Amino acid sequence: MAKKRVSSTDLVWMFRERLSSFDDCTPSIPIAIVPSEAGWTAVTSPRYRAGRPDCVRRIEQIQKQLRDVYVLARD
Repeated sequence: MAKKRVSSTDLVWMFRERLSSFDDCTPSIPIAIVPSEAGWTAVTSPRYRAGRPDCVRRIEQIQKQLRDVYVLARD
C-alpha cells in the first residue's frame, strides 16, 4: 500500500491530536518534523526531552505509527 504524502504542519497537528488523548503528555509540547534518512523525524527541545521522558516515549510511539502511513511531502 502506498503511503500518503502529508505536510510537516499536518503531521504536527496529528501528533497534537493523538497526544491530547493521554494524561501523561501535554499536547502543547513543541514538536518539529524534519526530513531524515527514515523519511521524517519528530523532534522536540532538549528541555522537554530531559524533563518529560514519558512524553518523549509517547512521541516515539506515535512517530512509528504515523511513519507506517505517511511520507513527508516536498515543499
